[in-house]
Amino acid sequence: MTTNLTIGEQIVLLALDEKTGELREAPLRVSLATSAAALLELELPGTPVSPAAAAMDEHKRNHPEETPREWLLAVREAALDAAYQGLLEKGLVREEGRRVLGVFGSVKHPVTDPSEPAALRGRLTSVLAEGQDPDERTAALLTVLHHSGLKAVLPQGPALDDRLTAITEGQGQAAALGDTIRTTVAALTAVIAASAF
Repeated sequence: MTTNLTIGEQIVLLALDEKTGELREAPLRVSLATSAAALLELELPGTPVSPAAAAMDEHKRNHPEETPREWLLAVREAALDAAYQGLLEKGLVREEGRRVLGVFGSVKHPVTDPSEPAALRGRLTSVLAEGQDPDERTAALLTVLHHSGLKAVLPQGPALDDRLTAITEGQGQAAALGDTIRTTVAALTAVIAASAF
């Protein structure tokens, strides 16, 4: 099933503590990562337009004067909400608690099937540790995780760091996205740096 998840859904699934249903990473980083994923999904060939990507596309069309940095900030909450909704609809998480003023402030999302995040981590391990070539979506996922500072959700180790850098710094499949990936990474890096967290 992990291959049917949007990039944003994969990010949230990796960032969730499977038992408590809370994010193990800073929510702002996760929301920015899901927003960046939505921007990249617009350019990935053969990728169905997810609700997050549709929200990004609509915002871009309505605000063409804005910078990619502004697009990421404007769509981050909608992208995170769409990722949670997608995981709920696919039965991969359940919702506990309640929304406060329409946001997920007091809501937790425990994982219902631990085999799904395990399969996703296994796929990423095969790319990082075993040298398997990533497809474009996996390369985009790794790039977003790396540049949003969510590397803690990935397998760890010095050799893996070198492989991650090679994949995300303009080599292989990530490079195939060209200007889109460079623009998204630059915007994501600028927002993260300005947020100082």
